[in-house]
Amino acid sequence: MATVEASGSDEKGRDVETSVTYYRLEEVAKRNSPKEIWLVIHGRVYDVTRFLNEHPGGEEVLLEQAGGDATESFEDVGHSSDAREMLKQYYIGDVHPNDLKPGSDGKYSTDKSFGEMTFAITGFDLFLFFKEVRLSL
Repeated sequence: MATVEASGSDEKGRDVETSVTYYRLEEVAKRNSPKEIWLVIHGRVYDVTRFLNEHPGGEEVLLEQAGGDATESFEDVGHSSDAREMLKQYYIGDVHPNDLKPGSDGKYSTDKSFGEMTFAITGFDLFLFFKEVRLSL
């Protein structure tokens, strides 16, 4: 963890001092249990431990993403503007710049390893196939 002081101006042009705490992905990865859940969304780190029992999609959803980059899952669900606003209260810092890699669109992202599920439904049976994949988000 590293904290960096910075100065700039707010939306009204007033000078403000800000500090950003940077977390390495290996540190975020340790926070993957019901006692402490951290997620990365768009390069920002969130401690959502307090939100575990309140999450409308159930705690399992957060636990599946705990300790990793949940950007794709967060976006795939199509969270409302209220949910995005609510997320701000759980923000604790940014992913360390050394753990970010430039994407083809010029934005920076994390490298994420996650499981991919494929569903096959035949009659009334549901078959799940799971394989490990590694993608650069």
